[in-house]
Amino acid sequence: MRVTGNMQYTSLLSNLRSTTTDIYDWQNKLSSGQKINKPSDDPVGISYVMRYDTELSRSDRYLTNAQTGSGILNTMDSVMQQADDLLKRTHTLTLQAQNDTMTDEERKTIAAEIKQIREQMVLLGNSTYNGRYLFNGQKTDQKPYSNENAANETTDSGVYQLNVSSLVQVPVSISGEKIFGEAGSDSNVFKVLDDLIGHLENGESESLGDDVTKILSASDNFSLQRAEIGARTNRFTLMEDRISDNIVNLKSLRSETTDVDYAEAITSLKLKQNVYQAALSTGSQIMSVSLIDFMR
Repeated sequence: MRVTGNMQYTSLLSNLRSTTTDIYDWQNKLSSGQKINKPSDDPVGISYVMRYDTELSRSDRYLTNAQTGSGILNTMDSVMQQADDLLKRTHTLTLQAQNDTMTDEERKTIAAEIKQIREQMVLLGNSTYNGRYLFNGQKTDQKPYSNENAANETTDSGVYQLNVSSLVQVPVSISGEKIFGEAGSDSNVFKVLDDLIGHLENGESESLGDDVTKILSASDNFSLQRAEIGARTNRFTLMEDRISDNIVNLKSLRSETTDVDYAEAITSLKLKQNVYQAALSTGSQIMSVSLIDFMR
């Protein structure tokens, strides 16, 4: 009888330890809000969590790239809008200068304003985004244009791209020569402005008609390049939406794997606490019976 009592007592202690561990685990889950607090809680679940975390980290990088790309291209578009506004002002001034009633002095006054426009155009050509030059291809750390020799500056033609997925890269850089024209060519915006200034200062009004044509051609090129920038921006926006949706989905899957169901956890905790109390009650009865048997 004593052997049986010892066996019952040993079994009782084992059950109490197991139940106490379960109670602690459920209390820990409720406290942390996580149903996986250590690998042994759910080895399979942990493997999924690690995979989700890897995918989330990668997606966060892609999202940052997409947002950066959109920021760069939006800045480019704004710069080109300003540059086109300068060309439109130049066009208006040149048309005024073509008027036969204009005196040479009045044309020189117009030339002075166009000099200021040219200086502003050079500044726009050297625009930056987060300290990186926009219109020098891959050489984003080098200023593409000098004020003295902008018409003859050769800019880098390399393409700078950003990864927005493991398989997709979107270009963000544009060579200054694609925007402002090939160095030294008649279509180069800075040369067009330089020539126009010279014609106005030297009284060469017969050349102003060609200047107007070149200004309009440069403006048309700005519009063409802005359309390309818009297409790239739309691509970044599309990828940004896709990546954001993927991040939401991954976070949801991770949450389903790790986050505790409070209703379930509270119910399970109460159940284990009841089991523990029942075990204590049973243990008390076993000890009482064993004591009586011993006294016999």
